[in-house]
Amino acid sequence: MTAALLDELFGLTGQRAIVTGASRGIGARAAQTLDAAGARVALVARSESQLREIAATLANEPLVVPADLNRNEGPVEVAATVADAWGGADILVNNAGLSRPAPSHQLLMSDWDDILTLNLRSVFALTQAVAAGMLSRRHGRIINVSSVLGLLGEAWAAPYTASKAGVNGLSRTLAVEWASEGVTVNALCPGWIDTEMVAVLRANPQFDKRVLRRVAMHRWGVESDLDGALLLLAGPASSYLTGQTIVVDGGLAAGW
Repeated sequence: MTAALLDELFGLTGQRAIVTGASRGIGARAAQTLDAAGARVALVARSESQLREIAATLANEPLVVPADLNRNEGPVEVAATVADAWGGADILVNNAGLSRPAPSHQLLMSDWDDILTLNLRSVFALTQAVAAGMLSRRHGRIINVSSVLGLLGEAWAAPYTASKAGVNGLSRTLAVEWASEGVTVNALCPGWIDTEMVAVLRANPQFDKRVLRRVAMHRWGVESDLDGALLLLAGPASSYLTGQTIVVDGGLAAGW
């Protein structure tokens, strides 16, 4: 396979991407991966200072877009900002997410609302706002970062698992609706990735042992493990791939 063919399949030069939750963890890595492939990236999260730190690591004139996606107006404002700056986006990575583990019988409904709003409602709201331009241009790649917990049950995670199962279903529905319009929609489901979000869980020896036992590769994932799947879903190579749930979990969901 020649370098030219690789670039033809996976290169993103000239593409405009939006990544939410881009101030740290999987989102920051996704922004850096898309930038390395040639895309310009709009970085979205609440903390402007953290976004600027990530922006400083990018080469292709990134756009910093501080926003609170839990606000009803947040997703629409993000889409408008990117449209004003760049005329729209070709790639959307809905990565922002929230988890507050708690026993279901003690779960606060305010936590349920916060998690479902960010993890599911804002995904649809931002997708709806950004997709208008994609549909008019008849080209777009929408990647909804879900979780293996959208496919499996997990104690103390009722709103999180419900939201991620919703993301998977939403991805399939939008894929069917927009497939003939040149817009693909897929869900990317990471397994247990060693990020700041799960640091407390990994620090628990019993939980760490459980993960290492359940994951077929017997290790935690790292952010770079998602690079290949992300580039596949974002680039020309996935032109006939839509409505899929791509699981990157080291074999967790394959076993029992």
